Amino acid sequence: MTEQEVISIEELNQLLTRYAIGKKPLAALLGWGATTVLRYADGLCPAGEYGTHLKKLYEEPLFYLEVLEAKKERLTPVAYKKSKNAVLAYLTSSKLWCGVQYIIERAKGDISPLRVVMTLYYAQAFSLGLTDKALFTEECELSTAGVPYAYYYEQLKKNGTCYRFSAEKLFTPEEESFLDAAYRMLLWYGPAELEHVFLAERKYLRISRMEGGGKKIKNAAIGGFFKKVVQGYKITRPEEFNLYFAERTGRGRKR
Repeated sequence: MTEQEVISIEELNQLLTRYAIGKKPLAALLGWGATTVLRYADGLCPAGEYGTHLKKLYEEPLFYLEVLEAKKERLTPVAYKKSKNAVLAYLTSSKLWCGVQYIIERAKGDISPLRVVMTLYYAQAFSLGLTDKALFTEECELSTAGVPYAYYYEQLKKNGTCYRFSAEKLFTPEEESFLDAAYRMLLWYGPAELEHVFLAERKYLRISRMEGGGKKIKNAAIGGFFKKVVQGYKITRPEEFNLYFAERTGRGRKR
């Protein structure tokens, strides 16, 4: 691609497939001329504002869903329903996306992106520590500022923590117990405390380098550390998570 071309033909075709929308319906949804997307899909790579907008739709499924809901009158009912089902299927194919929505729904949208990803991290950590089971198969990628689950954190920063799809019945009762316990635990603490505890833990966790220079904490490393945590604090169930967190923040042990 040239400097001005921000989405490739391959990515554009993936966008059409991922969201189950045709070239003309996508152009209609975006308020563009009927042949605009047709020309791009045939080899004329979009540049400038067109390319930027398509790239954002490609990279941010929550943004696409937001556009789809806001402009659905531009599509036929059949095209709208087909595309909405496709983007929801794409989002729910990731257990982490489901976890994001579960926590947002739990908080009725009144929650910051940082608190969402921290809740997911500690639900994952204690699940690994207590049951040796990962709630999410995805590894924990770190943002440049060291925040866990970097991609999801950035998506929430860009698109907000609004309710977008139901995560009911996407988790087992055991999985929900870990998510709920982590959510309730972190309600006691402010952003600075959350970051302080997480950064302190990183000294004991092996940080792996990714291609491109990024960093991540593998689930195996998280599980190894938190198995020691649950043993040391004699934690036997999710409701006891706060025994660890309260002491790490200097507030004493609380249940």
